[in-house]
Amino acid sequence: SSLPPPPVPRPEREWVATMAPVLRLAPAPGRWLVGMAFVWRVCAQIRVMAPESLVNQFSETKGRIDGSTATFGAPFYGERILGRLVWGESTTGHAHCREDDYVVPQPDQTAVLNHEHNEVKPINIVIVRRGKCSFVTKVRVAQTKGAHAVIIVDKDDSTMTARDIRRIIVADDGYGNAVEIPSMLISREDGHHLIEAAKTNQQVIVELAWDVPTDNVVLVDQWMSSASVESHRFLKDWTDKRKALNEVIKFVPHYHVFGMQASADYNDLCSDKSAQFCAEDPDGSGPVTGSMVLDEDIRQLCIHELYKVRRSQIAASSNQVEYAREYWDYVSQMLDVCPIDGQDPESRFGKACSERLMGKVGIDAQRVQLCADTTRDAKLKEQRENVAWSPRALRINGWRYSGAMDADLVTRAICSGFVTLPDACKTLVEPVHPVLKKIYQTSGSGVSLGSFVTALLVVAALGLAALFLYKRSLTRHIHSALREEVMLEVQAQMDSYKQLAS
Repeated sequence: SSLPPPPVPRPEREWVATMAPVLRLAPAPGRWLVGMAFVWRVCAQIRVMAPESLVNQFSETKGRIDGSTATFGAPFYGERILGRLVWGESTTGHAHCREDDYVVPQPDQTAVLNHEHNEVKPINIVIVRRGKCSFVTKVRVAQTKGAHAVIIVDKDDSTMTARDIRRIIVADDGYGNAVEIPSMLISREDGHHLIEAAKTNQQVIVELAWDVPTDNVVLVDQWMSSASVESHRFLKDWTDKRKALNEVIKFVPHYHVFGMQASADYNDLCSDKSAQFCAEDPDGSGPVTGSMVLDEDIRQLCIHELYKVRRSQIAASSNQVEYAREYWDYVSQMLDVCPIDGQDPESRFGKACSERLMGKVGIDAQRVQLCADTTRDAKLKEQRENVAWSPRALRINGWRYSGAMDADLVTRAICSGFVTLPDACKTLVEPVHPVLKKIYQTSGSGVSLGSFVTALLVVAALGLAALFLYKRSLTRHIHSALREEVMLEVQAQMDSYKQLAS
């Protein structure tokens, strides 16, 4: 199928996350928390396996190449994937931004099937050059052309090192929902070696991995907005999985709060004219304001604070496991019960509808209001200072999550962060990544040993059944022939007897 172009051309979007400005935002405790978002990078690891000449070019890193994972698509968390690099030269000057710009050769199974893990089927890892269009467009084009993963190599004139590349956020341009495969950006120097090796038609085999720092208890920090439909959708989809993991993870909610210069004309984006605390306006000129979003953010923080219950304390971890059932019951229904475009205050996002929902899920609205009144400024200040790299962000064990905010994908990433896999993870995630399962089902034409044995047993069973039926048929035929011979003999004897009697 052809790839429809975006209705509006979107330039490449990226942000360079520098540590120093962020570290100055918060007091000492917050300073370390925010810094951790940049200490543990969402580092996509590429390990060169073959040919040996290429491995030797990365001898200092022992064949390892680090890159920055895209914030869209589905990284293979918890997996180590073997694949073949494929390079298609840009022939029309569109830098891999269009389907007709390059050709992707079909992967050869031989190199991977001769690997020690001969049951592993190869994936098709396409290399493209950065530039002229958004990251999403490049990956979408490659996906349409059969790529299972994409490596984006930095521009030819770039001076950024591998360390610099790890600080870049490979951002979604608004069309990333159509991307199912993982992608990553690597430096020009590292990419040059890969491209030159792939150009020679050598079997360039690499291993891809997305490693999450591990702990006995996984700490999950999420940044969101109480009025965000995207955040609500994720929380709603993830609620049951969160409940199943309530003995082994600690969840900390954060809300996007920012400050501006004092002014009287911010259209109710801020809590007051000082503009110290402001939030996004979800409906523009509609009745819901940024100030109302701040109020709801505080209510949700208070609900989580008042109703979280200690579940367990695992001695080998510094994270205390807590779970607030009422919080999840509330946030998973909030924008369904109180939508932004509700017809009246009782059914629209705001205090009246919020209190009605609290009563429905068993939350004491008066306790929540008292908490909001007494801790409002302190909570807003903490949220403003404890910022992330994006208003919608997720951090796992202090590590920046990248990829689609999908409940299954996030759960897989969380489960890969345990030292010992808990029983809940064994039922919540499939043993094989869904995208990989699709790849394994469709890639290659070889027959595995298991399939061969099964086919052999079926053929043997059919052969035995045919022999049994033939034996029965032969036995019946012999019996019929014997009966006919006996009858003929008897008839002959009877005729002889009649002749003698005369």
